[in-house]
Amino acid sequence: MKKKYAFTLGIALLLFAISTTTKAQCNAFVKKKCMYKVVPFTSNGQVNTNTLEAGKTISLNLSFYAGKDYRIIVCSEEILGDVTFKVIDKSKRVVFSSAENNHPDFWDFKAKSTQPLTVEVTSPPSQSTSSVIPSGCLSIIVGFK
Repeated sequence: MKKKYAFTLGIALLLFAISTTTKAQCNAFVKKKCMYKVVPFTSNGQVNTNTLEAGKTISLNLSFYAGKDYRIIVCSEEILGDVTFKVIDKSKRVVFSSAENNHPDFWDFKAKSTQPLTVEVTSPPSQSTSSVIPSGCLSIIVGFK
């Protein structure tokens, strides 16, 4: 019984350590490769960072306030390939698509009304023949002025 408990505890600690290390590496990537893209806007202070697998989509719901200028930045590690993003309003209408605008990694806009928007980011499927699915750091950063 004690061996089983010790083994389970060891596995749990190992998974926690791996998760913490991955999060720290992702945060370092964001600080080095992404945060400078906010300029000349001011970061809203929230850096939304996650790990994304090739061929997957991740969504983030955000609020934007009338009369403010915003920049939404989508920054990802090269291993994910050419990620695309869409900004979708509450009526499920696509208000911006990076795929339809020469694949920029950010979008600047002025909020005409206070509204929730969803940022949906998709990584292309892996071209690898390996059974290991590549994954990498993805960050969505919002700046305002």
